[in-house]
Amino acid sequence: MKIVKNKYLNALFVLMLFSAIVHMLILFYIAMATGDFYDINYFNIISITYFLPDFFNNLWGNIVSIVFVAAIYFLILKINVND
Repeated sequence: MKIVKNKYLNALFVLMLFSAIVHMLILFYIAMATGDFYDINYFNIISITYFLPDFFNNLWGNIVSIVFVAAIYFLILKINVND
């Protein structure tokens, strides 16, 4: 998998991507096993919940999380339209 031309930077990016995938798989497993989907809330994953714990620890926070992730995804798609 080639992300960037520099082999050292590419190895770092692939390591980060692999680690993120493993992390998400573990979180999905925990969420399914416990039935607590707060673990896969994007704001919980990136630790923003330390700053605003009451805002993101409810249904509204989960909805905002899904919308935020979708917005980031479509923004990245729009930026990479020429690839």
